[in-house]
Amino acid sequence: MLTALRSRVDATWWLARESPQAARWDSVTLLLVGLLLLTLDVRMVGSDVPLVDLPGGPVPWQAGLLVVATTVLLGKRTHPVGALVGVTVLTLADAALGGSLGMYLVLFDAIFTVAVRASGRPRAAVLGTLTALVVATPVAAVVAGLGTQDVAQLTLVALALLLPPWWWGTDVRRSQALAAEQARRADAERARADLAREHADDVARIAALDRVRAVQDERARMARDLHDVVAGHLSAVAIHTGAALNAPPDTDRDRAALTAARTGALDALTEMRAMILVLREGAAPDATTAPAGLARLRDLDLDVLGDVPDGLPAAVDHAAFRILQEAATNARKHGAGRATVRCTRDGGALALVVENALPEHAPAPADPALSSSTGLQTMRERAAALGGTLTAGPADDVWRVRATLPLT
Repeated sequence: MLTALRSRVDATWWLARESPQAARWDSVTLLLVGLLLLTLDVRMVGSDVPLVDLPGGPVPWQAGLLVVATTVLLGKRTHPVGALVGVTVLTLADAALGGSLGMYLVLFDAIFTVAVRASGRPRAAVLGTLTALVVATPVAAVVAGLGTQDVAQLTLVALALLLPPWWWGTDVRRSQALAAEQARRADAERARADLAREHADDVARIAALDRVRAVQDERARMARDLHDVVAGHLSAVAIHTGAALNAPPDTDRDRAALTAARTGALDALTEMRAMILVLREGAAPDATTAPAGLARLRDLDLDVLGDVPDGLPAAVDHAAFRILQEAATNARKHGAGRATVRCTRDGGALALVVENALPEHAPAPADPALSSSTGLQTMRERAAALGGTLTAGPADDVWRVRATLPLT
């Protein structure tokens, strides 16, 4: 944890020194510190003996070299290796004058910058050169015939001059790479979080659309059921009462018409009550409120031919009954005589065929209240909802409704 914290601190510090203004301040600071050290005559150990004797002493010349070195250091951001080469040459010249601590600080900064900024072959070349200098220093001292103490002292000076700035720069470079990788991962995490939020929003929108569609489908289903429950019975009421009103008064016939009308109205009320009970929250279907099926086929005004299949899926059973109920209503309103129905299993489907005789003469215009034109549409929708088909139309001298409802 401490290593990671130090790496982040190093990276943050170096990034703060990246601007051109920071580079200028580095050069100015090194120049001022170096001049102060020269003024105070603070030197490195073993560097107080000049190899060259110049007029006026070494200090003015070293100050001039320091000014030139800090000026060269201004280009370290854009040309780190070139700046290091120039500073190295000036450092060697300074060493010939006895060496100064200020020039070493300039060299330290130049080596550090190369370790951080340079890459590829230039960086490898600088590292190889520094390593060669560290190794060559004691060898040259031994060849020159210096004593063991002097050889050790020169070796330590070479190590102190060259290795610390390179090690520190490499550590900062590694910290920079780590910070960049952490930033990339943070960006990737933010991108993933954004995608997750967008996905959640899409899922929520789809769920909302599904709820709207479910409500619309339920409304359509309820409209079909309401039509099937009420239309047939009320049509029968209207037909019987209309016939009684259009015929001469006859007590027995009128009583029979009123009885049939009352029966139809009561049946409509019964089925309406069953539907309302099913729709109430928490109400469970029972024997009286369960969806109607072919078991109640005998209750319709139809002549059933053959046996009625049993063991049908609930959805198919209910849809078949409602289709036949609507077909019976249409036959009463528009046909002549009672309709016949045949229900058979045909492979993996239930086949329904309803036929009723066509009237001999064109029927009188129907009362708009008795002909809403929704019956056939409702039957087709019920068949299509199960993946089936429904056709209706004249065939020879009968009106035929044929429906096919898949059982699976």
